Amino acid sequence: MKEVNPRQWFQARLRWAVMEEGRGLTQWREEEHIFLSTSRETAFQEALRLGYAEEYSLIPQPGDDLPVVDIRFVEVVYLEEQGAVPSAFKVYIGEKKALERIDFDHVFDPEGRVPQPIF
Repeated sequence: MKEVNPRQWFQARLRWAVMEEGRGLTQWREEEHIFLSTSRETAFQEALRLGYAEEYSLIPQPGDDLPVVDIRFVEVVYLEEQGAVPSAFKVYIGEKKALERIDFDHVFDPEGRVPQPIF
């Protein structure tokens, strides 16, 4: 009897290049993907499939003075096995510049605000 591999959760970060005709690379685009797979090899193939599926070109109408823009899949930045039954996932979103001033001695109160559900 053939042994069945249990599916595991994998987390992958994928990166695309935004390429503008005449300028080249203008920015990077990244996404986190969390999915089930039976092995690291099949998970890598799934990450590649997801990456290539998101490629596209923006081609302006004839007469428009706009460049062609390509979104090109670049790489699987990382691929991490999370196990069969993880209790939680962490997805790093990034950092952005603070626009407000908060003094160093400020005390934050995370328990003081319960977020509303998003619908």
